[in-house]
Amino acid sequence: MADDEGPPWRDLTSDEYGPRNFPDSKGGAAWVASSECLRALLQRQHDGEFRLRLILRESVDFRNFPGRDPNWKGDYDWGPDLALCCAEIWIERKNGRRKRVDTMSTRPRPW
Repeated sequence: MADDEGPPWRDLTSDEYGPRNFPDSKGGAAWVASSECLRALLQRQHDGEFRLRLILRESVDFRNFPGRDPNWKGDYDWGPDLALCCAEIWIERKNGRRKRVDTMSTRPRPW
């Protein structure tokens, strides 16, 4: 399927579904609410309303630990693993450049 065929693209960031967006009065409640939000969005994708493009942002989602790599999706906090079921996964660097990363199986070269 070419990019111009099919449902429109819809960017998705952790601002919309991330566990930090939900109050957590009981342990795990935010994670459950985040998962339910993602499940609803993925159902809409499955129904053909849109195609989800997960955007992992260096300025927001990048984990803080030694040896991290801003070009590697595994070093980002995307929340519940359901997020990885989006049609595409992209990294957005601090300078605004984006690169598709859902097809990468090993750490990429710098870009």
